[in-house]
Amino acid sequence: MVAITSLPTNELEDFFRLLPQIFCDYRTHSKPFGLVYLYSQTRDNADSMFLRAIELANAMHALGVGEGSLGHGYDGYDASVARLRELGWDDRIPIRKLDVKGNVNTLSEAHCLVDNYQLFHLDVGIVAPPFHLPRAFMTSVSVLNGRPMHVYAIPGVECSWSEEVVHSQGIVRDTRAGLLDSELKRLEKYRAEEFGSLYGAGDVLRYLGWRNSHSA
Repeated sequence: MVAITSLPTNELEDFFRLLPQIFCDYRTHSKPFGLVYLYSQTRDNADSMFLRAIELANAMHALGVGEGSLGHGYDGYDASVARLRELGWDDRIPIRKLDVKGNVNTLSEAHCLVDNYQLFHLDVGIVAPPFHLPRAFMTSVSVLNGRPMHVYAIPGVECSWSEEVVHSQGIVRDTRAGLLDSELKRLEKYRAEEFGSLYGAGDVLRYLGWRNSHSA
């Protein structure tokens, strides 16, 4: 079997400690989120987030949906809002457009989200399908770069792991289980400065320690 990561043992141990805290993130209070943001996905994976957002509608002040240049696998803000309404979204909750002004990808969305964090005031929840949630959360925390923003991970609803789907710029095709290999490779690759200086698991654990000790 070909190794999919060259991370040393201590970093893999931190990653193992981090994953349960991402998938089962916990808030010490029940105040509504200032914003719940849906990390953009291809059509094959978007309903996972839309359905979770509908479940959480009463637990947020606003829902955030990305906008940017099309043709990279994401259908865009208007199509996302239309699909949310088709699935039963409650229009009493405002949907905010976060425009990345270019290619929509995990890093550009994280920068857009963090650049606008002062608009939200309260906690921010981020939603992504389970296979993408660790990278979405770790990217969000990396881009914070010390800003006092409380970000919480929320997994999208469960989808078949054996279903073949299109992901990442509308090009990568694999089962959702198969995509986990590429996600781990990206978590390692994107730590380089030219790819965004993504935090390692230990750094994200330290952020969680700070966030949890300063939660309202």
